[in-house]
Amino acid sequence: MPGSFFALRISPIVAFHKPPKHDADNAGPQVRNLIRHIALSLRGKLLLFAFVLVIVPGVVFGLLTITSTRRALEGAVGRQLAEVAEDTASEVSERLLREQATMHTWAKQEVMRELFIGDIDKHISRFLASLRASDSGFLRLICVDVNGRVIASSDPALIGRDESGQAWWQGVAGGEDFLAGPFRAGELDAPVFAIAVPVVDPEHGSERRGGMLGLLNWDRFTAVSNRIQRNSQRHKFRVDIDLLDNAGNVIAEAAVVHGPSLVGKNLRQEGWRSAQVLPVTDPGFLRDRGADALVGLARVPELRFQWTVIVRQPLEEAFAEAYRLQRRLSILLTGVLLVAMGVALLFAERLGRPLRQLKAATRAIAETGAAPDPIEVRSRDEIGALAIAFNRMSRQLQRAQSDLVTAAKFAFVGEVAAGVAHEVRTPLGILRSSAQLLRRSAPSDSEAIELVDMIVGEVDRLDRVVAQLLELARPREPIVEPTALGPLLGRAMEFIHARAAEAGIKVEGNLKSSIRRARCDPEQIYQVTLNLLVNALQAMPHGGRLSVKTAAGANGYVGFTVSDTGSGMTPDVMEKIFTPFFTRRQGGTGLGLAFVQRTIQAHHGQVHVHSEVGHGTTFKIDLPAVEE
Repeated sequence: MPGSFFALRISPIVAFHKPPKHDADNAGPQVRNLIRHIALSLRGKLLLFAFVLVIVPGVVFGLLTITSTRRALEGAVGRQLAEVAEDTASEVSERLLREQATMHTWAKQEVMRELFIGDIDKHISRFLASLRASDSGFLRLICVDVNGRVIASSDPALIGRDESGQAWWQGVAGGEDFLAGPFRAGELDAPVFAIAVPVVDPEHGSERRGGMLGLLNWDRFTAVSNRIQRNSQRHKFRVDIDLLDNAGNVIAEAAVVHGPSLVGKNLRQEGWRSAQVLPVTDPGFLRDRGADALVGLARVPELRFQWTVIVRQPLEEAFAEAYRLQRRLSILLTGVLLVAMGVALLFAERLGRPLRQLKAATRAIAETGAAPDPIEVRSRDEIGALAIAFNRMSRQLQRAQSDLVTAAKFAFVGEVAAGVAHEVRTPLGILRSSAQLLRRSAPSDSEAIELVDMIVGEVDRLDRVVAQLLELARPREPIVEPTALGPLLGRAMEFIHARAAEAGIKVEGNLKSSIRRARCDPEQIYQVTLNLLVNALQAMPHGGRLSVKTAAGANGYVGFTVSDTGSGMTPDVMEKIFTPFFTRRQGGTGLGLAFVQRTIQAHHGQVHVHSEVGHGTTFKIDLPAVEE
């Protein structure tokens, strides 16, 4: 069957190079691993999904379409073939009946009276010769008397011949018309059909005086089917028309359009289904596998012969529209499949790019432990949400790494502080006591008293440093409670107000009472605020502006900012400000901001710093907010 509906060529996704013979053992696992990788990859799954999504509905739709189209075409073409067969059968019957009626008309002519004389009659012979010469279609006409002897003929050579033993005369002598054929009659080139009628006495109608036989040119009947065939071809309906007898023999056919001539063949013996159902009663059609054609059948009516007209058209032509539709659907399905595969590849690439970035970033975290750069968020779907979640996780991991580093630093500081406290505090106490004893024994106007006071002051400073180290290394667990930040910040601002006024620094506050309360230890956050305010004052030795503001925050946080208009910090300095013992101020310990960071981390909060050289510094503290 031409134009196979599913003759699709699917180009392979991967072409494998044929390995050398000595590598044959290794080629199998490599191919299996590659196939497994393709089968499990997102691209492979999308391609398989697109293939199945297009092929399965396409196949089902195509089968249903082609099947319904073929059924519709079979019904429409079959009914048309049956109509042509019925028209042909009617015309054949009409032609035979008309020729038979013509013979009766001739048998009743006045000239036939001379037939009763019982002798050879030239008038009747001339009459028959004139009929033969006219376009009557009869190749031979003869008249016999009551004894069956030819007394007149269109062929003079037959006059006097005895026809009494012939079947046609037996039928006519019995008073019935005789019809037989087609067959070949001796020297006549064309096949003929015999029509014989009795000749009766015009005055005594029941008395037979002889008979008349006409051999009709059988081509007159094939001309009927040829004319109908030509009319069908003008409507682009190419068919073959055959006339079958009751035994399935082809006795006549129109001009052959498809294949060789079938005249003389027995179609039952050829295995034609249309010949197995003879004789038929009503016009119809069937699909004949033996003939590889769609066949319409109709019985020739009003004749004693059980002739059947079959009109056939090869299945390839009968279903030509279905085959064209089949080819178009095949091309359309191939095009849709290619487009679907292309779209699937595009989506696989678009979906796979962020996934590959996630995979690379995850591998980088696993191998180096360092948080990678944020992944670009390209969409708002689940992939985009995954990228956002990964970026959030990366930031939290980076923060956790920073917290671990800070904790390690503080642990080191704690060990140092514990050692210093153990080794230094006792000598410092002895030095302070000894200095105080010296001060009592020294004259009041002696210069030694000033030196002793200097020693005591330095010892006290060292003791405070050791105390700060111990507090930084072993911070007190915060006692968390809902705390309003406004009053707490206001108390810290009042504490440094006098010192700020002496330094020519203007203190500004924007403390909103409408923000949510923070979950924190009030005393520790108060100490953090004091450290930040003191650092801000020290950053503005020539005066400036100190600003404290509450901040609503986001994502469950609330906090405040401390801003100054000091000299600001460079990026290199900002990276070190939370490192213990790092300070830019002469006489500073470098532990204040380390304490701030340690305390805020203990509260599960965050410290942010923004500074520009010459434009001041802003510290932002975020603390967990109390849920309303």
